[in-house]
Amino acid sequence: MLHRSTGTIFIEDNVFSLGDRDDPQSPLHIVGAFPTPDTTGLLATAPGFVAVTCGVHLGDITVTTEIWGGRPEPDPASWEDVAEVSVAWPAGRIAVCGSDTDIPITLPPAPDGDFRVRDSVRHRDAGEDRGPNDPIEHHLIQIWPDTPHPDELLKATDKTGARWRDHRRR
Repeated sequence: MLHRSTGTIFIEDNVFSLGDRDDPQSPLHIVGAFPTPDTTGLLATAPGFVAVTCGVHLGDITVTTEIWGGRPEPDPASWEDVAEVSVAWPAGRIAVCGSDTDIPITLPPAPDGDFRVRDSVRHRDAGEDRGPNDPIEHHLIQIWPDTPHPDELLKATDKTGARWRDHRRR
C-alpha cells in the first residue's frame, strides 16, 4: 500500500465520484452524462470518471481511500457489496468528489494511465435519510495501476445494489 486516508464527505442524490472536477468533459458538468451502475450495482464509469452509488440520499458518508502499486487482495467478508471497474486517468491526479468537498488523490505512475478501482461498501441499506442512531455508510476505495478489463462484481448482498442491477434487466 502506498497511501491510505479516511474522511467524511457530504453527498447529494445518492452518489459521489472519483475524477477531476475541473475537467469540462466530466459528467459532473454535462446534463444526462452521469453513468449508472447497471452491471455492478455500485460503480459506473465514463471517460476519466467513476460514479459511486450510495444508499444515503443527502448526508455524510465515510470514505477510505487506499492507493496500491499492484492489485490488493479483496476482503469480501468485511463488506456487503464489492465491485471493480477500469478507468483511465492519464494526469495521475484525481479527487473523491462529494457535493461540497473534494479529497485529493495522487496516483502512482501507470502505463497509459490505466487503473483499476475497487469499492467495498457497508451500510448502504440503512436508508436514504438517516438519523443519528443509524449506521454511517462506509466505502473503501482501492486504486492500483492495471490494464483495462470488464467490470466485475465480487460480492452482492445489499438491496441497494440489487435494485440497480435489476434496473438494467428491465
